[in-house]
Amino acid sequence: MKTTLKETYYCDYAHPEIQKLAKKLAEKTNDPVEIAKKTFYHVRDNIVTGYDLYKVKASDILKKGYGICWGKSTLLIALLRCNHIQAQFVTIQVHRKFIKPLVGNLYHLANSPYNHCMVNAFLNKRWTILDSVLDKKTYEIFFAPENIPWGIDWNGKDDCRLYTDSVVGEPDIHADIDSVIRQKAGNTEFPAFIAIGVYRFLNKRIWKKTFFSTLPPKWGM
Repeated sequence: MKTTLKETYYCDYAHPEIQKLAKKLAEKTNDPVEIAKKTFYHVRDNIVTGYDLYKVKASDILKKGYGICWGKSTLLIALLRCNHIQAQFVTIQVHRKFIKPLVGNLYHLANSPYNHCMVNAFLNKRWTILDSVLDKKTYEIFFAPENIPWGIDWNGKDDCRLYTDSVVGEPDIHADIDSVIRQKAGNTEFPAFIAIGVYRFLNKRIWKKTFFSTLPPKWGM
């Protein structure tokens, strides 16, 4: 089996809930592009934007209902691979100001440059970059008012890349996603007990504006 189709520790697509969702997303179609589009939009908008630790399994992201670029990309890869679509990580260096619309001056706490994570999916006989990190509400409330030169929709054909105005490096491809997650792709992170507190604080601020709650929508159901 190709590395880009394998289940891994973090890309745990044999998990029953991932299997169930992947099957649902592939209902009524055998077209890989259509499956990929449904999967992309599901992860983009149903897994809301929220900070979390780097080392999180795809099944845990699905259970939590929120994630940042690393977590949402891991889940997107797991769902695509589960439906026999090759997928892998793409990382690219961006200036830390890319998150300023979301966190304000706290963006200074981020790595600079920051190694941002996206997904590379093999569709239409070519590799296509997909970035599902920003759900629609987060994009519309925090980023769209800044008149940014990029969007979050994917047409099923071209690359969907965010933060293009902050890119400072070239994309790197990673078929072995577990290795990248363990190394955080070169990013540094506060010790877990500090990071969890910081992320909880940031998420409450974000979700209060996007969902009028300090809990992600899935938790409030």
